[in-house]
Order: sequence, then C-alpha cells, then structure tokens
Amino acid sequence: MKNNTAIVLLLLSVGLFYTFINPLYEEVKELQTLANEYRGVLKNVSNIIDLRDRLLVAYQSLPQTEINRINKVLPDNINTVRLALDLDSMASRFGVSIKNIQVTTARASSNENVIVMPSSSNTYETANVSFSFVSNYTNFIRILADLERNLRIMDIRSITFRSSDSGLYEYTISVDTYWLR
Repeated sequence: MKNNTAIVLLLLSVGLFYTFINPLYEEVKELQTLANEYRGVLKNVSNIIDLRDRLLVAYQSLPQTEINRINKVLPDNINTVRLALDLDSMASRFGVSIKNIQVTTARASSNENVIVMPSSSNTYETANVSFSFVSNYTNFIRILADLERNLRIMDIRSITFRSSDSGLYEYTISVDTYWLR
C-alpha cells in the first residue's frame, strides 16, 4: 500500500508538473526574455539621449559663423534668390555676367541618390540649376574652380558651350544642389 501511494503521488506530481507548472514556467521564461529585450532597448534609448545631449552641447558651443557655414553646406530650404545671387557674385569677380538662371526642384527618387541616410529617401530634396554666361576659357575655368570651392554642395551635371569668332564662348552649366527636408 505504501508503495502504491508513493507511485500514485509521484505520477500525480509529474502530471501536475506537465499540466500546470511547465506551461507557466515556459511563459515566465518568455516574459524574462522579453523583459531583457526591453531593458536593452531602454539602455539604447538612454545612450541615444546622452549622445543627443552631448551633440547639442557641442553644437551650441560652435561660433555663429561656423553654424552659418554648416547651414550653407546643406540648407534646410532652397532659396532660389540667394542661390542666384551667390552664382552671380561668383561670376562677377571675373567680370562675367550670368544670364538665364533656371531652377527646377525634384525630390530624390531612388535610394542610390540618398546623401544623408541610405535607409530613407525623404531626407533631402534636389534642385537642378541651369545658367549661362559668355566668357573666355580662362574665366570659365575660374568659375568652375569657384563652384568647386563653394561651401554649398553642387554636382555638375552638364556643361555645354558655343564658340564665336570673337574668342568668347557661351557656356551653359547645369548643376544639382541639395537641401534638407
């Protein structure tokens, strides 16, 4: 009788374990794993907040002239008048007058053109700027050098020219420039 009672109690405890305790134990293990993932996410968030605060302090310690230069590299809007004035002042240093400035805007459409963040195609927009001027070759090279040294990001897309008998050429330059959304 004692043997049977022990066997029945043992079978009853194994049955209770697999029926009630084991499913609850598995659920507790899953919840612990989920809690560990949440702890990792919270740690990452606090690291990001710390980094943001350090970057904000570093940004605020920059002189205003440097902040203006940063905003000129990749502005937050396209100011076509300012862009046209910048191009005209660049050319006027060499005695060249720019004519026929045309600005067309288009959103970047493919991920391969994304400059700032490859995972998002909505981080910047593109403007195509075309302008023409009449000049000799030496001044044309100087204007291209100024475009290259300019703080604003510009990609030259095309250059065309027409010659004349006077030794002057009519140049048409098409550039892409960018700004943040």
